[in-house]
Amino acid sequence: MEDGKIKKNSPTDNKKNQDSHEEKRAQKKNKVFQDNLITELKDKLKDAEDKLLRSLAENDNLRKRHDKEIEDNSRYAIKNFSYSLLTVADNLERAISSTSSENVELTPVLKNLIIGIQAVEKELFSALEKNGVKKFESLHEKFNPELHQAVSKINNEKSEGIIVEEMQKGFKIGERLLRPAMVVVSNGPEKK
Repeated sequence: MEDGKIKKNSPTDNKKNQDSHEEKRAQKKNKVFQDNLITELKDKLKDAEDKLLRSLAENDNLRKRHDKEIEDNSRYAIKNFSYSLLTVADNLERAISSTSSENVELTPVLKNLIIGIQAVEKELFSALEKNGVKKFESLHEKFNPELHQAVSKINNEKSEGIIVEEMQKGFKIGERLLRPAMVVVSNGPEKK
């Protein structure tokens, strides 16, 4: 504004202003587009990272599961063989318990035979233990259906549910049950 006169824009000035506004609008649009594109790419990157982490975790879990299966297979591979040897151990135990201590002391040959059978039994149990097979005690323990097989129940001075006789030893291979112990369980004292 010079001397109180209002300066009128010439058509070229109007064109420049209009071009300037359009340029600013275009820059704003371009900026909004770029911001949207960056946001979209960041979201896609997060999704890709998430999928990658999940995939890596899944692969790690699969590897651990596979390693555990291999370990279990090697640990429990002797299960059937061990189970078949348990009958041998039972027969050795029966042979030892079938003789009376009086007869053993009177007959030197029988005494030597029993000592030999006991040595074989001890070696057999030692070999089984080296391979992870261990017998577990049941006598005077509380009956556990996961470890014991009740053959019968009898009245006894022991409280109800306590094992009073072990008919056959139970065995585990590692933490798994190989054979349950065959037991007689107390019903408690006889009720009158």
